[in-house]
Amino acid sequence: MGRVAAAVLSIGIVATACASDSDVGAPTPSPRPPEGTTSPTSEPTDGAKPAIVVKQPASGDEVASPVTISGTADVFEATVYMRILDSGGLEVAARFTTATCGSGCRGEFSTELSFFVEQTQDGTIEVFELSAEDGSPINVVTVPVVLVAG
Repeated sequence: MGRVAAAVLSIGIVATACASDSDVGAPTPSPRPPEGTTSPTSEPTDGAKPAIVVKQPASGDEVASPVTISGTADVFEATVYMRILDSGGLEVAARFTTATCGSGCRGEFSTELSFFVEQTQDGTIEVFELSAEDGSPINVVTVPVVLVAG
């Protein structure tokens, strides 16, 4: 029994490690970003390097599906998560991707994320990493956008 459990665990770890881009679950209500989240910036202004910099889309952009989300990140195992929230805070899309470098070096990331909303509305794109300690979102960057229906 112990060898079977170890084999199943090993297969799960390998499958997770080999994934590059993946959809993350079905739409679910999402809490608002925790305090300490940052707004998007193309480059740090104080010389500090934030964990995540979102370059596209820009704050206030109208975005249609699929939207390209890109930037740079220095995050654990280069894993960058993103989600789109509608005007009511409902998660309408989520996925993760891998930056070209991580855990001590800055890498680039870019991926398309498909979503659907019935009417054009304000929305938010969140880009973040998950805490290795408890799995909660950390280093959250919020980008206010207009979600185009369709």
